[in-house]
Amino acid sequence: MEAHQITFSVLPTPAAVTMAHRHVRDTVQDWTDTSPDSGVAHTAEVVFSELATNAIRFAKHHPIPVAVRLTGAVLRMEVHDRGPALPAPTLPDDDSEGGRGLFLVGVLADRFGTTPTNSGKSCWAEIDIVEPSPVAATTTASLPVQRSYT
Repeated sequence: MEAHQITFSVLPTPAAVTMAHRHVRDTVQDWTDTSPDSGVAHTAEVVFSELATNAIRFAKHHPIPVAVRLTGAVLRMEVHDRGPALPAPTLPDDDSEGGRGLFLVGVLADRFGTTPTNSGKSCWAEIDIVEPSPVAATTTASLPVQRSYT
């Protein structure tokens, strides 16, 4: 696979995040030459949406810088925000309405983390793009893979 990259800014509103995660999904589909039902494109959309939605809390009125790169077989998504606190994944109570975003990122991404910056932090996630072999694609159903972190 060849290298690809897009960078853009997202306004700190839920509607803007919705448009941005659709743009990321469509871009990943184009880069990986996959169908709209592709697990890769859908996973990228969900992971990006969670990262960008969390960034809204710290953005105040500032746009949220975003970078999405496909290098070799690794898709990396980065979202920058102005919040100094580094997030930690938790398991919320059953009746909690929030707090599941970073847990979802941890389950869906192959790697994820945060990097402090001079103006806040960068939250990132990487997804390994694995092309199924023709034999495997015809003999097995595609099942979601659960990943864990410590």
